Amino acid sequence: MGWSDTWSDILDGGSQRWKVTDEESHMKVFSHFQTFVQKDPSDTHVLCPLAGDDPFVYLLFSQGYSVSAIDLVPEAIEELKNTFKCSSEEDWKKEESDNSLVWKHASGRATFIVGDALQKRPELVGKFDAVYDKDSFGALPKSLRKGFCARISEFTKKGGLIYLECKLKNNHEEVVNVGPPFSLKAENLMEEDNFGANFDYVKGLGSVYDLSVGMVANMQQTGHVMKKN
Repeated sequence: MGWSDTWSDILDGGSQRWKVTDEESHMKVFSHFQTFVQKDPSDTHVLCPLAGDDPFVYLLFSQGYSVSAIDLVPEAIEELKNTFKCSSEEDWKKEESDNSLVWKHASGRATFIVGDALQKRPELVGKFDAVYDKDSFGALPKSLRKGFCARISEFTKKGGLIYLECKLKNNHEEVVNVGPPFSLKAENLMEEDNFGANFDYVKGLGSVYDLSVGMVANMQQTGHVMKKN
């Protein structure tokens, strides 16, 4: 099943997969995020790659951060726009650029790109102070990880931080190549072809919040922080 089919299934009432919607979990994440991303929100631009309709993007926006998201599936970006409850359709302006559809919010603090997250985008080079990655890297097969990490590195300012969440399965060693979601440890993230080439590992946060038992009883949601060198 491709990502477009996955989103069609979600919107048709199928399994919600990776979704985390409870406010308590989001506030735990926000606390972790602010512990490491300490610049004033009004001066901080956060990249949210492959964000889907994650409500945390709006939480960042509501707290004064500028946010940009990239997702290949138009339905995902439409759902993400819908999480901006303070906004109407008139608040969004549509543009086309480099084979991508770009939605810009009237506030000037939210930009959503419908396009390939692995595509080179010169206009985004060195633009972001921080990256929020919830299960994005962990959804990618090994064949796509190098390109993804290269783009994230290009787009992140020197000294910029990545807050990344991924799954850690109880039988990690046995299923490390089985996914998505893929089971990941710090050593996997920091392989030279992944984030290791351009980022320093700052801290492992362990389990950042509890997952729904019925959804993923055999894994944890773990957090990691990395810094652009």
